Amino acid sequence: MAEIGINTRYLSSNRGIIKIIQIVLGFIICSLLCASWHGGRSCFGEGRLGYCSSLNFIVLVINIVLFVLNFLNIIAWRLERIYSVICTLLFLVAVILIIWFIIEMNSSRTSLIITTVII
Repeated sequence: MAEIGINTRYLSSNRGIIKIIQIVLGFIICSLLCASWHGGRSCFGEGRLGYCSSLNFIVLVINIVLFVLNFLNIIAWRLERIYSVICTLLFLVAVILIIWFIIEMNSSRTSLIITTVII
């Protein structure tokens, strides 16, 4: 096992830059999905949007943890690969659910359309 220390090269590597972009996009998606909640309803309330919001929030937390682990030079390649495959499948389901919600509710909310494109 490698020595635990700060790995500054990770920030300039492709994996580090992609992880930073994933974290930033995760915050953007959270703000877009939760931007128009009102009347005591949270962004985790409605089934289809709740799934997308919850999935994005959980993945955002995991991305932050993986970023810190890689930054501290704790290698988690296998975990990160399994996580990537599972998240890809779950986000495909999320895109289908958002498209279904937009079509069913005849919603033309720009935030949902942008969220669907980003996901």
